Amino acid sequence: MKRIGLYGIGGVYNFGCEAIVRGAVSSIRKIYSNPKIIYFTYNYEFDIKVLKDLDIDIINIKKDISVFKRIINKIISYTNLERHIMYVDYNNMMSMIDEIWSIGGDIYTIPEVKRKKKKYQYYNSLVDFCDRAINDGKTVVVYGASVGPFGNYKPATDYYVKNLSKYKRILCREYTSLNYLNSIGLTNCSFFPDPAFQIKDSNQQCYDPQYIGLNFSPLSLNEIYGNYNDDNIKRISRIVDEIIEKLNVRVLFIPHVISKYENDNDLSFQRKIIKFMRNKDKAIIANYQEGFLGLKEQIKKCRLIASARMHCAINAIDENIPAIFLSYSQKSIGICEYVYGNKKWLIPLSDVNNKLLQVISEMLNERDSISERLAIRNREIQLEYEKLLLELCDGD
Repeated sequence: MKRIGLYGIGGVYNFGCEAIVRGAVSSIRKIYSNPKIIYFTYNYEFDIKVLKDLDIDIINIKKDISVFKRIINKIISYTNLERHIMYVDYNNMMSMIDEIWSIGGDIYTIPEVKRKKKKYQYYNSLVDFCDRAINDGKTVVVYGASVGPFGNYKPATDYYVKNLSKYKRILCREYTSLNYLNSIGLTNCSFFPDPAFQIKDSNQQCYDPQYIGLNFSPLSLNEIYGNYNDDNIKRISRIVDEIIEKLNVRVLFIPHVISKYENDNDLSFQRKIIKFMRNKDKAIIANYQEGFLGLKEQIKKCRLIASARMHCAINAIDENIPAIFLSYSQKSIGICEYVYGNKKWLIPLSDVNNKLLQVISEMLNERDSISERLAIRNREIQLEYEKLLLELCDGD
């Protein structure tokens, strides 16, 4: 029995991470015969409820972040050493598994604000963890991720190339990452559709779409305005009011991340947007209690959605509902091009003030034809997924 450990995300309070876990479980069970799947989480109480239908082992990770360990790691960070003191019980985790699937979204990237500097720190605790595992005879697969870029600082690129080249496979969810990794000399990479494309709604009930679905996140506010404060939340509120008034629509806010940290919590952020709106009576918040799958029923009530969270957009596209990507990273660009074949339905977050109303209006006019094309595209993606899965099976 192959023992596969899923590791790399903080928890499925981020519904995109839920989709990645579900997609990973589905793929692993098709690649391996009777595998034992172990999901390691930092958010045990919530995750065990949301993922109770998956029949996997869910293990609570407890971090030991003592003052002593933090001080030592802070000192080490200035030396560019590739080994830090681990905050998790690494040895216990290794005793449970044969192979790690390093799951997650932007887990192997360096933020643009850091890449703009001449020199920058590039240590990655997940790279450290996986490299130790490889040295201990485990294999590592990266799944459901966007990888890179690492910037122009050569030591940073060398660090990632050296370590990622040891991985068994790097399955990139968009071609932007794949092309970048190939350009810096990595050959163990291949394309594999984002796992969220495999999470369909089994309930085929049709709804009369009444809303424009919107997902804004606190992270998106930082991208647009550079900070998170009430004045900038009011600006978003004015944009939403303008959409309601000029298009004569109602809006459904779709939370996609319910974090304990306010600057990453869509729900609290969207409540603040509504607080400052003139048209509060024409805006509601979707029922998010059932996570990624449960939101599908809510999303089906939308004529289209515009989303800063990439997986929220995919959740709509899965059901042939047109989605506009509000982009702040390469992953949204790559996925938008993968779905639509172009960037027509992508808006850089910095242009939301000027373009969102116009692009929503254009998509409303083309909604039916876009939905028809999405139905065809989803079938193509499914066929591609099955073909690539067979290739992975052949490789094992």
